[in-house]
Amino acid sequence: MYCLVDFRNRPQYKHTFRALDKAKECLKKIQNNPLGATIIYADGRREYFENGLPEGYADLSRRSARIKKGCHVKYKIRRYSALDGLVKTAVTETKNIPNWKEKSIFSLFMLGNRKFYACLIILAFFAFSSSFFFQQKLGQGNITETQGQVAGVMDAKVSDNSEDQGNDISLQLANDDIIMSLLGKVEEKQHSEFQKEILGYIKGKPMESMAPYIAKQPRIVAAFIVGIAMKESKFGVYAPHDSSGLDCHNYWGYRGPENTTASGYSCFDSPEHAILVIGKKINKLVAQGISNPAEMVSWKCGSTCSWDNPENVRKWIADVGVNFFKINSKRNS
Repeated sequence: MYCLVDFRNRPQYKHTFRALDKAKECLKKIQNNPLGATIIYADGRREYFENGLPEGYADLSRRSARIKKGCHVKYKIRRYSALDGLVKTAVTETKNIPNWKEKSIFSLFMLGNRKFYACLIILAFFAFSSSFFFQQKLGQGNITETQGQVAGVMDAKVSDNSEDQGNDISLQLANDDIIMSLLGKVEEKQHSEFQKEILGYIKGKPMESMAPYIAKQPRIVAAFIVGIAMKESKFGVYAPHDSSGLDCHNYWGYRGPENTTASGYSCFDSPEHAILVIGKKINKLVAQGISNPAEMVSWKCGSTCSWDNPENVRKWIADVGVNFFKINSKRNS
């Protein structure tokens, strides 16, 4: 079987032939027909009439369409495939508009049939809406029935309310204990990880024993403690000692009222005592808005550094910042 197709490869159902010769003869007749006319629409569609324009098409030139004499449709001949629909034994032709009843029913399923697919979409949407509506109605009925049942059960067991409330309170207290326990474990894990991080800077130095206490401080305070200790004493390598030669655990050059040495430096009782005093001092400065080594330079030279060598001040800020910015960059605590 053979049929004529237009320039978009769409089959022309009224031009279907069993023999190739018949198809060629028909195509030649169409192309040489002096009465033929072609309508070219603005969107590129074309419509061909073998015996001239029918009534009602005379005013198309006013509606962004052109009319040309002769056949200007690029018909071609190709084999009739299964996708084109069922082949009829006898093909009838109409003068103007083809009768849709004479076409194969399978043409409804062609990819270009937009109306058919639009109808399918509308039907699917209607079916979905109906099912959703019935589900909502049924769900509300079940909820109402369940509420009624629960209300009846509650009315029948009013005397047991006090006992149930007691059980609920016990369960709530148990849940609170579980939550607090979990929070404690999370905090303990965070403290352990932070302690390992601090040890990465001070391990093998006299300051190593202070790691557990430093890890309990806020991250920015711990960063200042480690940063200043590296600059002032190399993490405790160069630090003041008391009159008996014992380590004062003062690795920050701190001068305070705590058991002062002959040179005026504070002498702490233990590593924990040292971090407690130094951490409190730095916490107070941070609360006043100090957030970096440049603002913490008062630790070195008091309220003003005008008396000190500017190069020494610059180097102090830079040396403290080496470890401060490494630790304080991870703001996870």
